[in-house]
Amino acid sequence: MKLLLKRLLPIQLLLLLTLPLSAENIRGPVSGTLVLDNLKTPKTVTTRVEELTGIVVDEISPLVQGIKLTVKAAPDMVLYRNSFAIYIYRDLDNEYSEDQESYRGTQAMMRFLSFTDDLNILIPLNPNHTLSPDRSSVLMSDRSQQDNFPFIITVLPVTKGIPDSAYSSDLTLELTPIYFNKGLLILNLMDDRAEPLTEGVRISIDNKSYNLSEGPFILNAGIHNLTIRSENGSEESLPFSLAAGETLILDHVLQFQLPLLAIEAMEGMTVYLDGRELSQPEVKGTIEIQPGSHSIRFELGDFRMSRDFSAEMQQNITITMVPEILLEIR
Repeated sequence: MKLLLKRLLPIQLLLLLTLPLSAENIRGPVSGTLVLDNLKTPKTVTTRVEELTGIVVDEISPLVQGIKLTVKAAPDMVLYRNSFAIYIYRDLDNEYSEDQESYRGTQAMMRFLSFTDDLNILIPLNPNHTLSPDRSSVLMSDRSQQDNFPFIITVLPVTKGIPDSAYSSDLTLELTPIYFNKGLLILNLMDDRAEPLTEGVRISIDNKSYNLSEGPFILNAGIHNLTIRSENGSEESLPFSLAAGETLILDHVLQFQLPLLAIEAMEGMTVYLDGRELSQPEVKGTIEIQPGSHSIRFELGDFRMSRDFSAEMQQNITITMVPEILLEIR
């Protein structure tokens, strides 16, 4: 009989850690709420035995693969090692509120507390997570828990005869997001009038083509190169870097460099561009023209000569007009 009991005890303990799946009563004053948002800073709450702490989701970045819930070491509680356990509940029957002190919920996890070291509980929030426990951590579940919020956490005694002083000791809970080794690029392109561009441009990141409408872009952490090509032929390259979990908002105004036209002509010649007479400063200087087809005409007295040409973005075009003297001998 004693041998049978010895064999049954580990099984009962295992069942205690993995079950139950039925709803249980959860009661106690709420000590605070740990809010998961897109900020990378850890959140902390100071609580006590038999008090409740909520975990709620404000917003989850696609870069977050999970969270780490840490129960900080408590030196003044070491005397009661494994006399207390942390319980995590989900599937609450009432909407979570710091004014609500009574719930029914399903136990998602239970773990004894040694108080000698930090206990880290890893909670996956993405089906593709890579979370893996080590000596200082445990994995709450292999499956994503994103749809199970809010959670309620409480520390409860599991043995009898604990003095009242243990119930007044402060315990610290910390919530930290765990990111994939990726960053997020939000790309806002504008024209030279600061108007947003949604079409007429092609982009590539590290030589891989994307549509602008596909953004935001999830990329591996590290250094990248963005190439922007517009339909009129302009091209720009922008290097940027992303850290794990970083969201980079890149606002960029495209520099549309129009074709530049320089004209070399004899003094006194009249020059027409697309039927418009150019002023002397325009003839002697450099002028911007629109990309596309053009016509230039030179006149001097009865002499006239014209030519059609085309221009593309970023081109520098020089047209030289030198009248020729032809000598013919018969």
